[in-house]
Amino acid sequence: MIEFSVKGRGFKPVNLNWWRPTQDQWSKVLLRDNKKYWQKEEDPSTGRPWAPLAPGYRAWKQAKTGGKPILQLTGRMQKTAKIVPSGSGLQVKTTSYGPYQQFGTNKLVARPWMGVPKESLKGLPTLAWKNILS
Repeated sequence: MIEFSVKGRGFKPVNLNWWRPTQDQWSKVLLRDNKKYWQKEEDPSTGRPWAPLAPGYRAWKQAKTGGKPILQLTGRMQKTAKIVPSGSGLQVKTTSYGPYQQFGTNKLVARPWMGVPKESLKGLPTLAWKNILS
């Protein structure tokens, strides 16, 4: 901890190692909040609904899976999804299918399933300040 004093007035000590615990806490909050949007089949950053499935694929999927949600065939992509600290930021780890859904391809429309929801944005600064001032 470093404590400063200016003309007899003390300042609260600041934790200079605040970033790593903040990354860990943000990871948990973001994953929790993203999962809410998967259930609603919406982009977590914008709240817009995902594009519907193509009619042929929708019919095949209905017959094969009994009507699982848009981004679920086996459920593995979402079950294995993690948000982890990486360098100075955060990284999404999941199956190889995750990025194709997030960003789309020339044959697959993007259905963003990871993002920073508005409710997360409200709480993240508080977690950071808690760690800075701890």
